[in-house]
Amino acid sequence: MSSATSIRLASAGLRAVAGEPAAELRGTRLEIRGRSISVAVPYLTQDPATLTVAQQRGISDGLGLRIRHSDHELHLAVSPREPLERYMFEIAEQTRCEALADPSWHGVRANTKAAFDRWTAGAQHDGLTETMVGLLIFTATHMLRARILRQPTGADLDDLIETTRGNLSRLIGHALKPLPDLIDNQAGFAVPAREIARLVAEMIGDAEERRIGLAELSDQSRILIPEDWMADGYDVVDSDRPDMAGGAGNGYRIYSAAHDAEIAGEDLYRPANLRDLRARLEELRSAQMVSPARLAQKLQALFGSWTPDLWRGGAEDGPLDTARLARVVADPTNRLIHRRQVARRSADVIVTFLIDTSGSMKHQRFESVAVLVDTLVRALEMVGMSSEVLGFTTSTWAGGRSRRDWEAAGRPEALATGGAGPGRVADLQHIVYKTAHRTWRQSRFSLAAMLRTDHYREGIDGEALAWAAGRLAARPEERKILVLVSDGLPMETSTATLNPEGFLLDHLRRQWELAVDWLEIGAISLQHDLQPLLQPSITLDLSGPLTVGTYDVLNQLFGR
Repeated sequence: MSSATSIRLASAGLRAVAGEPAAELRGTRLEIRGRSISVAVPYLTQDPATLTVAQQRGISDGLGLRIRHSDHELHLAVSPREPLERYMFEIAEQTRCEALADPSWHGVRANTKAAFDRWTAGAQHDGLTETMVGLLIFTATHMLRARILRQPTGADLDDLIETTRGNLSRLIGHALKPLPDLIDNQAGFAVPAREIARLVAEMIGDAEERRIGLAELSDQSRILIPEDWMADGYDVVDSDRPDMAGGAGNGYRIYSAAHDAEIAGEDLYRPANLRDLRARLEELRSAQMVSPARLAQKLQALFGSWTPDLWRGGAEDGPLDTARLARVVADPTNRLIHRRQVARRSADVIVTFLIDTSGSMKHQRFESVAVLVDTLVRALEMVGMSSEVLGFTTSTWAGGRSRRDWEAAGRPEALATGGAGPGRVADLQHIVYKTAHRTWRQSRFSLAAMLRTDHYREGIDGEALAWAAGRLAARPEERKILVLVSDGLPMETSTATLNPEGFLLDHLRRQWELAVDWLEIGAISLQHDLQPLLQPSITLDLSGPLTVGTYDVLNQLFGR
């Protein structure tokens, strides 16, 4: 069969699987209506001339599944910017698409596996697994397929990757776990997939070490990296399309994340200060006269569901209870020899409260917010529900070290010189007041840190929302709920003044849209009405005492 004939047949197979009549395969390059679509997945970039017919079909079938099941615009919007992270993210997204292949498409599944197996053998032959970067990518790729496609590795391969897989499992296991349940939700899948990509990249070293390692791998025949990925300042947002910030050519960018920090609430202040704050919080809570136990009953009714739990004997009808058959012998008239299944109300739910801890919150009843959230957490725990309490602010005012780094670099992309803006130039501080695996009692002093406002500075809501959603994605609970508590619009002075108008707000809108696709989310506004921007949302008046009605916010947002 000639090369031209082979390409024509591959393109025909590609279009059939993709359901896209305009798709073309030129070698291993994918085009749709003349536009090149970059799919940098190692086993889909093999030289077709070295493959069997089934393996060649595996490439076209894999690309067809990618077109069929992946929204390319969304994929670009949520892809990481750093090259090695993006490479791992590409592999995860391709694996998701292959998992969505129709179960009756046995040939497609066999072909894609054949292409992958050929790459696995070739990668080892070419020495890919002899470098740290190559072995990490190789191992993580097999871990993704084992988790998502249920494709186990053979004994020989187990010997090769066992140690690396063990190290990676401890690092990325929490993010691998939810992936199979999210394969039909691209936006939701992207959150843990990005976390995996980030953690794998961090194992390799700093940005320069990753870049060098990836460039070295790109010289090998079994792993090809697009040249534009390696360019300095690479941005995944195409300049000719609406981007994740909502405007053409104005994608959300981060100048530097080097100075960002995540800190526990209990580490913000000294233990003696936290004890005093906890005592103050108890005084405020007692003054509201709202019982957590009474609130728990309402939450159970809102979030609970009836679940078959056990069998109860001694019923007059139902399945026969074999343990009671002897009673028939003793008393043939005894009809209480059946059993019934008894259901109980259970709640496989986690609720995350994401609290704006910017400076403006100092004037918006932050004490009432602390009491409200602290009481809701206690009530949720009483009925067996998990909860997290997170906060977001900046480490300093007016940008901090990120802003100074930008200025020292010559103020690149400054608007004043015709640039698009440097992106976010502020040091983020994300605060974990309570984690899902800790009880209210274990977290009570950390929660009390909300009452002290020394750390309340400026707010970048969009990135905080993505961070909180990422933590939720790694949780095992079936129902995931995110509640944003804010007094208005995002504002960080340096970023807002150095970028186009609406830069932060557009990013918040975009992150909200992505989150709505896969989890339950709602906003509680304490001042500005957020309903025109974020749905669903409610405005809460905290000018007076907290009442039972105040605590009905979850029912207002998530009641069905």
